[in-house]
Formats: sequence, C-alpha cells, structure tokens
Amino acid sequence: ASPKKVAKSPKAAKPAKKAAASPKKTVTKRAKKDPNAPKRGASAYMLWLKDNRTRLTKPGMSIIDVSKAAGVEWNAVKDKSKWEKAAAEDKKRYEKEMVSYKSGGSTPKKAAKKTAKK
Repeated sequence: ASPKKVAKSPKAAKPAKKAAASPKKTVTKRAKKDPNAPKRGASAYMLWLKDNRTRLTKPGMSIIDVSKAAGVEWNAVKDKSKWEKAAAEDKKRYEKEMVSYKSGGSTPKKAAKKTAKK
C-alpha cells in the first residue's frame, strides 16, 4: 500500500487576504504665504545663472533648453567659491530679515514701499 498524494487546491495553499483598508485622505489647507515675508536667499547656482543667462541664451531656445545648457555648464565650473560665498552672504541677509520680521518689524524694502503709498 503506497501513500496517496492529495492534490492541494490553489485557494487552500494561500491564506485568505483581508481587504486592505485604504487610508483616509485628509484635506488640509495650506497657509497662505505672507507677502511681507522676506525672500529666501538665492543658491550659488541661481546667482551664477543670473550672471550667465544672457550668455547661455540663444535665439529660439526654450527655457528648458537654457536650463539644460546651464546645468551642464554649472557642473563643469571648477571654482564655485565665488558663488558659494555670495550665497552665504545672501543667506545671512535672509536670516537677519527673518529675525526682524518675526519680531514684528517689516523688511526695509517692504516698509519703504508701504510709506511711499501713504
């Protein structure tokens, strides 16, 4: 007498899966940005691009083409210290303006515009 092999059905082999409860999406409204808040400091790349955009732009180039060309050239720049130093200075400017802004004062540029309108 040889033992009989019992064929298992595919359903019996796998444990029954419970339906995954979909996470509820909560809709949160984003706080509106204060127009009087100081602008963030520019990165080294953005400062470099500001100075070199006219040289990189050729007639008929799209913004995407200019950005791609700028990215390739920025990666080829060996000495970025000039731009990194300027970015650090701009970051310090932003931090000073944020301290003033959070303490209740407004930025000098924005304050001048408000007094000019009155």
